[in-house]
Amino acid sequence: MTSPLANTVQVKSGTALNLQDAHSARVRIFRTTATIVHRRDEVEHERRCRAGLADINSMELLDVLLDLPHEIAVPRSSLTPAVLRVLQRAPANVVQIDSASVTRLASPAVTPVLAVVYASKWRDGLERASEFASYIPRMFVVPEAPSNSEEVLAEASWYGVGVAVGPRAAPTMVLEPEPLADWQPTTGWWWFCEQVYRHTVDQV
Repeated sequence: MTSPLANTVQVKSGTALNLQDAHSARVRIFRTTATIVHRRDEVEHERRCRAGLADINSMELLDVLLDLPHEIAVPRSSLTPAVLRVLQRAPANVVQIDSASVTRLASPAVTPVLAVVYASKWRDGLERASEFASYIPRMFVVPEAPSNSEEVLAEASWYGVGVAVGPRAAPTMVLEPEPLADWQPTTGWWWFCEQVYRHTVDQV
């Protein structure tokens, strides 16, 4: 679904909360439930739908795929036997393998851009939102500010976690989430993308 946050939270273009054209999915992961705002690669999504390919859930396979360029043939002779064995076990339409080369066909079908946790208490919201620290910017929404709001906002700011206060339908942003510093794609990040994608397909 289209992200409701894009309509309920005032955001500025170019910030961590530029949510225009984004979608959201309710995801249960890391022992918590969060709304993951994401953008979908429509080309890859349609390719997977045509091929009957859902999420890729093998960390071993994703680790190998991450080292291969997308849609560029790589000589088989440049890959180790162990890597070739992993690729040969891959689901159909993830890679194309012939006698001379290997080509990675798959890429992340969604790119998560923000994790939003809804909580009744600040401490719970901060701890649950922090579970996503290695993957995407994160924030939590609580119904009201505590009496020591300056102190808790300072703590949230230290961890780079954004905060919004008020009803779910129209929270007021009081602290923007920080973008991830020196971010690089990792196997764990691609696995996270696949988990989000699985939930988006389930919720269609």
